[in-house]
Amino acid sequence: MALVAPTPDSSDAQHELVTTSYIAASTPARESPHQLVQIDDVDNLVQIDDVDNVTWLARRTTIDSPDTMDVLSPTTKKPSDLGHPAATYSLSWSGLSYSVTTGSADAKAAKKILQNVSGRCGVGELTAVMGPSGCGKTTLLDILADRVSSGAITGRIELNGEHRDARVFRRVARYVAQEDALLGCFTVRETLQMAAQLTMVATADEMQRRVDYVLQEVGLRSCEHTYVGDVFHKGISGGQKRRLSIAIELLSNPSVLLLDEPTSGLDSASTFKLLQLLQHLGRQGRTIVCTIHQPSSLVFEMFHNVVLLVAGRTAFCGLRADMIPHFAALGHACPAYSNPSEFFVGLVNADFEGHGDVDALVAGYAGSALARRVQQAIEDDRGAASSGHRSPMATTTNTVTSTTESPTSDAARSATTLPASRPARVSALQQFHVLLVRNLIKNVRNPGIYGVRLAMYVILATMVGTMYLRTNKRISDQDIVVLLFGVHAFFIFNAVAVVPFFVQERAVFLRERGNSALNVGSYVVANFLAAVPGAFAIALVASIIVVFLTGIKAFGYYLLNMFLSMVAAESLMHLIGGVVKDGILGIALGASLFGMFMLCEGFMVPRDAIPGYWIWAHYLAFHSYAFEGFIQKQFLEGVSDLTTLPLAVQRLGFADVSFARNMAILAGYAVLLEVLFAAVLYKFHTGRR
Repeated sequence: MALVAPTPDSSDAQHELVTTSYIAASTPARESPHQLVQIDDVDNLVQIDDVDNVTWLARRTTIDSPDTMDVLSPTTKKPSDLGHPAATYSLSWSGLSYSVTTGSADAKAAKKILQNVSGRCGVGELTAVMGPSGCGKTTLLDILADRVSSGAITGRIELNGEHRDARVFRRVARYVAQEDALLGCFTVRETLQMAAQLTMVATADEMQRRVDYVLQEVGLRSCEHTYVGDVFHKGISGGQKRRLSIAIELLSNPSVLLLDEPTSGLDSASTFKLLQLLQHLGRQGRTIVCTIHQPSSLVFEMFHNVVLLVAGRTAFCGLRADMIPHFAALGHACPAYSNPSEFFVGLVNADFEGHGDVDALVAGYAGSALARRVQQAIEDDRGAASSGHRSPMATTTNTVTSTTESPTSDAARSATTLPASRPARVSALQQFHVLLVRNLIKNVRNPGIYGVRLAMYVILATMVGTMYLRTNKRISDQDIVVLLFGVHAFFIFNAVAVVPFFVQERAVFLRERGNSALNVGSYVVANFLAAVPGAFAIALVASIIVVFLTGIKAFGYYLLNMFLSMVAAESLMHLIGGVVKDGILGIALGASLFGMFMLCEGFMVPRDAIPGYWIWAHYLAFHSYAFEGFIQKQFLEGVSDLTTLPLAVQRLGFADVSFARNMAILAGYAVLLEVLFAAVLYKFHTGRR
């Protein structure tokens, strides 16, 4: 295998290769190149002799072994790059302002959150957005990530000097929220595999290779078969969860990565490892911006750039190395042996004593050479875009540089023109299949969804059955009416226990929809169908116990009625889970609705005695149709003379009941609730705020 390292004169050749992760090597046909080779001390570009057979060596740029080469099968075509993004983008913002309307309808006022902020993050650079609480860090990141749908935004956001197109940006950028939105009942590898299936248009082998690569990149190989963890499963650590959240977004190989407080809640060691990972991802050619509250000195030194905000204004934006000299020139020298990040955040924090003159600090930066330098870099990006500059990345090459440092020249930071074509998306049908399988597995593994409830229903059904035992001759028809009401009401009421799980899973939906364009219809249908087996199992077990012990008539009809009622109850809980912000509020709302439905279903107060201003609740409650169905099959089947019925049944006034019609209403009720659930998700849960 021949590797030749010339020293080219053209600097363009070096720019062309800064983010290339493959070396082409000449390989005689008789040789087998399937081995690992270590490239040591290769400082110049590597060029391959012109021969017939070519093999590609993929540099595995992990933190521990940045120069390891994986030898792939001999081919004349360069394989797709696993590590480096397909294109690179600088991200800049200028004159950016954001305000929201506050106050009552009579006295509305515009509250300014951001005021004329500007900045730039180049290719391969890691930028920290810092400042005291409430300064606008997260708001700035959300606006850059196109996750703000309300309020007034002015100014420019640009990729490679061109006005940012939202559709293009969502394809090349990924956002990692402060809170990890993960399903704890799946392993690390399963989480990534399902995320790949939801987002990648690729073969199964390609997805597998991508998952393997990302696991290696983020250092999760050692725990790939460990559960993420929740209240029922012991799982991975907080730092590992944060890396997993990043890994999910790396599956799509983004060019821009935006992270909100990625170190929040992590210890110093986990924080350092996470920043090492972000540095490593930056070296691959990604543009990375993250908000961070108050990093340690060691972590602070790992950033290329720093943006310091105060009350929505820019107090500093530039290279981290320029921060101390800049503030020293303004009369605020950082004391020796102190943490610069703590000092400067404290300097601009007007909530406490000892802060600097905020207006003077903002004005001092606005008039500084640093601000002009940032503006000039933005202008250079625009000039390169208007002149039709193309990055050499777009061409194929047989050479590579061995360095893994971030590119520093302006030419290296420029990139390909923004893609005009829309890449293929995962079909709604494939997303439905993945979500259905995921939900079925989740429902089995998470005992809180159906396992605990099944145990509760068995206990309750046994208690009810033994209380109304068929051998008890003192049980009257009136008691059976109470039994039919009570069993249905109590069994359906327990459905409120699943609301917290739906609310918790909604965070996963928001992440997937915000970053991966998850199809709402696929999600709702998969969620609904996955709930059907659990509802049927509960209805079957409970019905067998109750009917066998009490001697209730028409087991099949009883089971159908109970099953459809539980499906309708599940659908109502889905809708409530989509409306409320907190699981406890969802339980309270569900319990209140079920209480109202029980009161108005026609047992406590007969239908003809319900006041006119409450009769609407009788027809709204799906309990009414289920209760009528139970009474019809137990007492009215085949009876023509209603006067022969027990007085308790006559008093209910259910002479015109049609069991088939009521079951159809229950099924339609469930479908209607799911449609409303889909509408709520589509309108109000877009992944934006």
